[in-house]
Amino acid sequence: MLRFFLRALCLVLALALLPDSVEAESQVSRDQAEMTALKLVPGGAVVNSSLERDGRRLVWWVDISIPGSRNVKAIHVDARTGAVLSNAVEAPEDR
Repeated sequence: MLRFFLRALCLVLALALLPDSVEAESQVSRDQAEMTALKLVPGGAVVNSSLERDGRRLVWWVDISIPGSRNVKAIHVDARTGAVLSNAVEAPEDR
């Protein structure tokens, strides 16, 4: 029982020492990534954005509404460089 408690305590301490989120690793802020994506869709609005790890690369996944359409542009922005990695249209059934 003591071993279990000590292992659990070590896990809690290790998690407490990790950065609050992967955003701490990103050199491009959420706002910067969203602004980059918005430039590709005139009149669009941010529907959703999240920072995710794609293999070893950190990527901002930004969905922008397309005016006059139910589709969105799914734009991936490199979280270290700010470069657009992909820009694709997604229909509602694809999300």
